[in-house]
Amino acid sequence: MRRVNELRTALVALALAGSASLAGTARARPNTHAPAISTWDTRASTVVLGIGRAVSGTGDFTRLSYNANFSSTTGLLSAQFGAHYLTYRDQDDSSLARGFSAGGVALFNFPLGGRFGNGVPRSSFDFYIGGVPTALFSGQLAFISVPLVLGAGVPVSPVPWLSIEPWVELSPGLNFDTRIQEVSTAEAVQSAMDGTLTRAEVEELVEQGLKISQETTLGKRAGLSLTGHLGERVDLSAHLALGAGHGGSASLGASLVVRWDSMVVSNATAREEAAREADASETEVPGVCRQWQAGLRRCMASPPQRRGVQPLRAPATRPTSPARRRLKRPPAAAPGPRSAAPPAQPAPTTRKTPAKKAAPSSSTTPPPPGGKPAGPALPPLQAAPPVQR
Repeated sequence: MRRVNELRTALVALALAGSASLAGTARARPNTHAPAISTWDTRASTVVLGIGRAVSGTGDFTRLSYNANFSSTTGLLSAQFGAHYLTYRDQDDSSLARGFSAGGVALFNFPLGGRFGNGVPRSSFDFYIGGVPTALFSGQLAFISVPLVLGAGVPVSPVPWLSIEPWVELSPGLNFDTRIQEVSTAEAVQSAMDGTLTRAEVEELVEQGLKISQETTLGKRAGLSLTGHLGERVDLSAHLALGAGHGGSASLGASLVVRWDSMVVSNATAREEAAREADASETEVPGVCRQWQAGLRRCMASPPQRRGVQPLRAPATRPTSPARRRLKRPPAAAPGPRSAAPPAQPAPTTRKTPAKKAAPSSSTTPPPPGGKPAGPALPPLQAAPPVQR
């Protein structure tokens, strides 16, 4: 039994020596988590399939992603949940680590302008917050990273079928590293061969060779995404990211976006907004509009009048004097109730003088407008015929 224990301890020491000979020092990187945002389009709930790979820098970093996103009824919030398969290599000669990453992020979308007919905003301001914990394992590399992601983007759509989405991100996180350090195992191997290796010596060797540390890091990323809106249900995106896997590396990726729910931003509402913007762009200058509105108000305030017809005026309340009434009365006005004086008899003459006609009599004169009825009017004065002697 003692011989079996000594052989077991010898194997442990040899394993530690072999691990030390591989010269592996594992350090957790702050940018090894998967992308936090799968799509910047919050018009409807979606599922997203994505792939990406680092194209510069040392080591290697690849991902395969699946996201399920849920948009609110107003289109201002998108809750995005992702599951990602990752491969990571710290250095070109390091062993390849494989692991998983899971994300839960809240994306807030605030349109800054109008929308196109398909509901895509012309420009918007977006920011997100969430967490993307990551775990990677290999023979020499094993660590867990729990970053808190904070980012912002400004998507711009010059045309209804294309969106350009620049973004930046900070990811403060807590990392747990597993490090394997080189130790001297010559004495341990000799003791194991002599049968004098003790349990305390084995524990000391393990403590010297295996270090588990905890540290806080701050990751930084930036990128640019191009999204083509192929229809109401499908989008195709291309992504460029700086700081994926390593601080100075660049990665390229692509994703397919499929909307499985109806649009939360109504197409009818978007068409109405587009029509209002088109009408506003086709209006005249503000000065002409103001003159037209002023003329329209004047027309509505005054009733229409026929040409050549004077508008009716209110009768005057001031009474008119009798002398003014006589002047305004036509010359052939009828006399009042008083009878006119009998015409004078012409003197005998050889020439016949035609008799003048008596003026027609009238009972009364019409009362002046707005005043009291006037008394009987006097007949006009007439010249007496000349008397011949």
